[in-house]
Amino acid sequence: MKRKAGNFLELSRELFNEDRFKSLSLNAKWLYVTLNELEHRYTGPKVDYFFRSNEDLAEDTGLSVSAVKRAKDELRPIVQMWQMHWKDTETKKLSKKKITAFRIKE
Repeated sequence: MKRKAGNFLELSRELFNEDRFKSLSLNAKWLYVTLNELEHRYTGPKVDYFFRSNEDLAEDTGLSVSAVKRAKDELRPIVQMWQMHWKDTETKKLSKKKITAFRIKE
């Protein structure tokens, strides 16, 4: 079947074949796919990471916040994660609430 015109997401076949992915829950695999899509959407030549709150990820994936947190824990060996504040571009002030930054490891 031919693909219709539109945007597509490229995923590594490692997700289906490699040992490091075989033990992941379905929720962790779905979060990994979603993180890859978000990386394609929000990163570029100057920025190689993106950030999302747990609530944003729950909405992105259709999972509960607690399921997102469990899936994030499973993905730590595969996805680099760290806490950060975002900076308001107008005021240059840092956010009061921390969010999680992500970078997919190769």
